[in-house]
Order: sequence, then structure tokens, then C-alpha cells
Amino acid sequence: MQPRTVAAAAAAAVVVAFAATGCNILTPQATQIQYDASDGISGQTGTVEFHNAMLIGEPEGDALNLSVTFTNPGEATFLEVRVGEEVQEVRVATGVTTYGFPEQQLVFAADDIAYGGHRNVSFQADGAEPTGVEVQMISTEFVGYETLAPVEPAAD
Repeated sequence: MQPRTVAAAAAAAVVVAFAATGCNILTPQATQIQYDASDGISGQTGTVEFHNAMLIGEPEGDALNLSVTFTNPGEATFLEVRVGEEVQEVRVATGVTTYGFPEQQLVFAADDIAYGGHRNVSFQADGAEPTGVEVQMISTEFVGYETLAPVEPAAD
């Protein structure tokens, strides 16, 4: 083989290798960027993380169900959740704790609900700084949220 042919083949291999890598040589991987993949929002207070928090209510309703998943790598703890002036204290076990389904809900009274808008929700774990986030309000009229309407607590 002539040196020119070898050089041309090597140059072609470099071009193919560079083209095959696309933009990943210069751009960080998207899997390394944390983002909220759904309608909810995520955050952290102390060692407790909250994921996909959203407020769900009925079109003519006066209450909102906070749908949220907590992950707690430490010991079980209590978490204070505040929506407006209303505060609820919830127990967050070690591991994953989910609220929002009919059997376990955090229901908050609400007036002037503007679906598609946001409400400030504050989360505070034992001894940690409170974390306030703007949580989206979603109507049960939207597909996928029909079963997440606030449920009245059972009478004792």
C-alpha cells in the first residue's frame, strides 16, 4: 500500500469516529443533569427529598390533594408541610413514602383555585431549614389525574 492510501484511510477513520461521537465530545451528557420529568417539582429539606409534588383538585372543588413522594435515607422523621396558612405534620418513614392516592392523602383547603397556576408549598424536616417551592395546581379533568381528587377523611 502506498503511504498516501494509508494516510487517506487514517484520515477517513478519524472523520468517521468524530462524526459517530456527535456532539458528546463537547457537550455534557443529559443524563447527568437533574430535572423534573413530570408536572410536579422536586427538592430537599434536610436529608429528606421530595419528588414530583403537585396539587390536584376538582374543577368546582375547594380542596387540593398534595401528591408527592418522599425519600428518606435516614431514620423515620416528621415533616411539616405548609400550604398557605394550613400546616400538616406527616411521618416520613425510612425509604420511600408516597402521598396522593385515595388511601393516603394530604388534603388542604383552598379558595381561588386557578388550575395551571402555582401555590407556594413549604416542606420542613426535623431541625432543617424549610424549603419553599412553587407547586403546580392540576385539575382532575386532565387525563391521568382523574383518580387523584381530594377524598374526605373517613368519619370515626
